[in-house]
Amino acid sequence: MLDLIRKVVVVLKCQAFLTGYILFILVLIPSEMLGEQQKGFAIAENTVLNVGLSISPEFESNITRASKKSYTEDVLNDPGNRRSMGPYYDLIMHYSPSLRIKLDDSSKTVEATLLFDYNHYLGLDDSASSKRLSDLDIKSNLLGEFYKNNIVGFEFTNAFSRTANPEGQDLTGRHKNIYDSFKLALNLKNLHETLYMKVQGGVDINYFEDSKNNPRYKDYNYYSLVGELFGRWKFLPRTMMFVRGSYRFQDYYESSLRSESRSMPINAFAGLMGQVTPMFSAKLSGGYSASLGNNNKHDYNANAELIYKYHDSTLISVGYLKNLRPSPHYQYYSTHRIYTKAQQKFARNFLAKLDAGFSFIGYGESVEFMNDYTYDEAGGYYERDTSGIDGGTMVHLVTVPDSRRKDKLLRINPSLSYNILYWLGLKLSYEFEYRMSNFNRETHITWTDDVNSDRDYERRTVTHYDFMNHKVLFTLSVDY
Repeated sequence: MLDLIRKVVVVLKCQAFLTGYILFILVLIPSEMLGEQQKGFAIAENTVLNVGLSISPEFESNITRASKKSYTEDVLNDPGNRRSMGPYYDLIMHYSPSLRIKLDDSSKTVEATLLFDYNHYLGLDDSASSKRLSDLDIKSNLLGEFYKNNIVGFEFTNAFSRTANPEGQDLTGRHKNIYDSFKLALNLKNLHETLYMKVQGGVDINYFEDSKNNPRYKDYNYYSLVGELFGRWKFLPRTMMFVRGSYRFQDYYESSLRSESRSMPINAFAGLMGQVTPMFSAKLSGGYSASLGNNNKHDYNANAELIYKYHDSTLISVGYLKNLRPSPHYQYYSTHRIYTKAQQKFARNFLAKLDAGFSFIGYGESVEFMNDYTYDEAGGYYERDTSGIDGGTMVHLVTVPDSRRKDKLLRINPSLSYNILYWLGLKLSYEFEYRMSNFNRETHITWTDDVNSDRDYERRTVTHYDFMNHKVLFTLSVDY
């Protein structure tokens, strides 16, 4: 324990020294060299280049989102000696340079953003479990808006990321994930902008780098064809009616369950948004959802939000959202989410924020065992067909709960920011995440070698999907 404390103290001392050194240098720079009005470097007419750099130490109590009840054991050679699968804590150093370039005039906007984040895991708790996670995350965004002031305009967006946090998946752990989303949109409006319509279509691609060496991750690689129609009508000065319809055809193109997991959720909303009083505004909408696939699901969706705004210093919103999304092993999952967001400016340069939400996630009928498995009613387990394996005999058994999976997810994220200068800031944030789940999995694998019995093994792995995680992040950022 003392050795751990020494390691943490050394890292924090280095971070404090680096922070102090940067601040000292900045104090020596004359204020007239820093500028006071506008960030960025003008590189052409109406075109500005912004550069940024942030350095952040982060303490995380459960780096792989593992349940403390999960374990694995060697039943054949060392029964009863169970090896825990986590959780592991660690201190992570983030080094994050960024670039933004933006062309903005009366008729068009073109903006490109590039962010690098090198995550250096120090391996304080378990070096073998966390130092291998050190890697480079990349995010980029490209936006183009054309003919902004015309009756007809169009735009495109492209978002690319390579991160350890998969988009829209129900996996725990850290798995390197490549995600790209491209969309084209056509905008239509009248001269007074009381009527507005947007038609949008595109494609999303999701790829797990782990799937190169581990076939089970192929089930999560997908492409999605997406489309959306949005329209609004401002029939009063501060009130409008809107409709929104969208679909997502999601195909897990490398999955052994492709015909069962392919699905197309459809969502349609209609609602009102307006200002109730000078400080309160509200949004209320509802509609229909459906997931079309091997198992069709018909449901409702809803969104209600109340917003309080006092000048530019206080903003509070509370709301409820119900929607439907695809899932590779469950056809779909349905989410009820209650959320709140708040921010408060004070003492000129301080900004406090709170982002919190509680979600109830209900999964549809599982399709995971529809191929390559048979169900043994007497044993209560699924047995996988392993007849094609050469060199021995494998028995692969999986036991899961009979009831459908239901998760509850709580997230609370308060933060406090301080702008030392308009381009230099400090931020302290905390995030609490807690997942409760009725789902668990027990996998029992037995291998009998035809030639060498010394290679025989019998392994049992029990995986739970509930977890708790605390994150504390301190950031020094320069953004000019």
